[in-house]
Amino acid sequence: MIRVASSALVWCAVALSAALLPGDSFAKNRALITDIRTGMADGNLTLSFSLQDWFTPEMEEAIRSGVATSVHIRIILEQEGFVPFKPKIVNKTLEHSVKYDRLRDAYRVDLSGSPDRVRFTKQLEEAQEWMSRVEGMPLVPLRRLKSDHSYLLRLKAELSKIQLPPFFRYVFFFVTLWDFETDWQKTRITL
Repeated sequence: MIRVASSALVWCAVALSAALLPGDSFAKNRALITDIRTGMADGNLTLSFSLQDWFTPEMEEAIRSGVATSVHIRIILEQEGFVPFKPKIVNKTLEHSVKYDRLRDAYRVDLSGSPDRVRFTKQLEEAQEWMSRVEGMPLVPLRRLKSDHSYLLRLKAELSKIQLPPFFRYVFFFVTLWDFETDWQKTRITL
């Protein structure tokens, strides 16, 4: 009898906590890397892709309040083959960051790996679009790649861990909820 009552109590506690906790806030962010495309331009292998579903309403509110936010995108290009002998041709990390600049009354977006690295806009939506997209980025000179080989391109993105001053940790207590990391996205390339 006690065993039945305690297990019913546990199920009631689980159901109550599931009803009271906001589902999307505590769920792992479902951010994705999509639209991965490679091409050739000016003697380089180029890369384009998009990040989707990574801005949450809590992040947008914090950014509007002046909290800097950065996403790191890891890019690895390696020759396919036996694991110990897979030479990495490219192993780099891009950083895209946004911060509201009160003096300019605009969002400052810094895009590493982009020709026009620093951009300003008054619209948060435009800043989000810039941060979420990479178009035609030169990845590696074609002379470093062999036409009879196959290559594996891997991409992964993660939101930087935010370090707030002590006062803001109380105001933005939800900051730990925005941490995300995508799964590795893989694409095979044959020249």
